[in-house]
Amino acid sequence: MADREYDRPTYTSDFIKSDTDKAVFLGDVVIDNMMTAMIALGAEVWSNRRRMKVLESLLEEKGVTNAMVEAYMPSEEQSAEWMADRDAFVKRTFGVLAREGDLKMSSDWQNSDP
Repeated sequence: MADREYDRPTYTSDFIKSDTDKAVFLGDVVIDNMMTAMIALGAEVWSNRRRMKVLESLLEEKGVTNAMVEAYMPSEEQSAEWMADRDAFVKRTFGVLAREGDLKMSSDWQNSDP
């Protein structure tokens, strides 16, 4: 049933970038930044935990012990790659803390004087 093709019209449109990266939803840009960072960090932690559970299960089946993992020393190339991954992670999770929100999202935003 999933292989059927339909000749019906679709109603999609191109992505329109909004200015929500400049918006303030919780009354203060610092609170917004903290909440966004917490959500990003939570998503990162959970996805990594789930992946780790899969990897640990596979490794256990193949005979790789926890002691072997703890004793592993990465090569210089791996260390450089891991540092780049770490930097991307920090930017993805905490980079929003440097955001300057200047568009108030409140009931009186239309009535405020410029």
